[in-house]
Parts: sequence; structure tokens; C-alpha cells
Amino acid sequence: MRIHGATPEFADQLKKLGYDHVDLEKLIAFRIHGVSPEYIEHLQKLGYRHPDPDQLIAFRIHGVSPEFVENLKRLGYENPTPDQLVAMRIHGVTPEYITSLKSHGMKDLTIDQLVSMRIHGIN
Repeated sequence: MRIHGATPEFADQLKKLGYDHVDLEKLIAFRIHGVSPEYIEHLQKLGYRHPDPDQLIAFRIHGVSPEFVENLKRLGYENPTPDQLVAMRIHGVTPEYITSLKSHGMKDLTIDQLVSMRIHGIN
């Protein structure tokens, strides 16, 4: 635990954010993947009140950053689900991709449509 920084202080910080039953394995995974209290607080401010520990780890593994969520909100995608956020990152649905599609007249696409378009190579 000490090697990865999964200290009692770290666990206490997580408890204050509502993560009071995170098992040891997840605490270590949080530290390995960079799921910090600051990261969780930023996501909570963006409306993701209590993603489960596995979702938080998946967010970090796949690059779901608070900045990514903020950029999506600016583009009109207010409340993607955690699974949608991960799917967008896995398949390369970036804010730049969405902006490019909008500039070509493709507006009001759902997240599922955007992911499908990327899967099928529509640029």
C-alpha cells in the first residue's frame, strides 16, 4: 500500500467525498491510475456526483478528463453517462471531431450517433 501511496490519509480524503467503502484493491488502483481527490472533486463540480470506483478508474485509463467533459458541455452535450464518456474516448470522439462535423452541417447528433460514425470511419 505504501509503495503506491494508498495511505490512511488518502482513504480519509476519499471518505469526505462519499467514497467510504472503497476496498484496498480499488484504493491502490486509484493511486496507480491517478484517481485523486482533486480529480473526483472536479468531476463532482461538473455534475458527476458519485461515479462508482470502477467508472473512475475507467475514466482515468481512457482519458476522461474534466477538461474533456467541460468541452463537451460547451458543445451542447450536457450530461453524457459515464459509459458514454468512456465510449467517446475509446473511439476518438473528440470535441474537435464534433466541431468538424458541425461545420459540415451535421448538427444535433446524439452521442451514440457520434460514436457509431467514428466506428464506421466517418470523418
